[in-house]
Amino acid sequence: MWTLSHQYDWSNMLVRVAHQELKSLANQINETAHLAIREGKNALFIDSAHANHVIAVAGQTGELVPLYCTAHGKALLADADERSLKVQFGSAPLKKFTKTTITSIQSLAKDCISIKKRGFATDESEFREDMRCVAAPIRVQNDLIVGSIGISAPLSRFGKDLYPEYAAKVCKVANDIGQLLSNAEQ
Repeated sequence: MWTLSHQYDWSNMLVRVAHQELKSLANQINETAHLAIREGKNALFIDSAHANHVIAVAGQTGELVPLYCTAHGKALLADADERSLKVQFGSAPLKKFTKTTITSIQSLAKDCISIKKRGFATDESEFREDMRCVAAPIRVQNDLIVGSIGISAPLSRFGKDLYPEYAAKVCKVANDIGQLLSNAEQ
């Protein structure tokens, strides 16, 4: 019970601190933005802000998505190495959702190294067809990943050429939230 209540309190604090930043990110890019935490083998959306498009990404607060094939999940796994990923997921092939889903621990471990180096994760229709996402880990002062923030959009509106611009905005917001949380901890 203590663990659950502590996690609930932490999630509530993250939502309170990050909500305005989340809304700002969604408005800047005009796409759906989500805030997520790690929940077992999944990322749990704990808050969202929606774009002003008629067709928008429908991920909702409370939705669980796999860690290994979503930008949010991979951002939450950014510090994981192959050994810890095997402990988390086992050594069997990972479930394939689309033709681009990562299905091996070795590929996921390589992706985690890249994510840690560049500061953001991507999802090239790995979980849902025709969807592209970018997310960044939210780190507190001790470099611990406490959540992820990112945006999702249909491929038709989110071309690969937009990754540098969107990733820079997502990373800045993730860093800002991390600073706010670190200051709140003190």
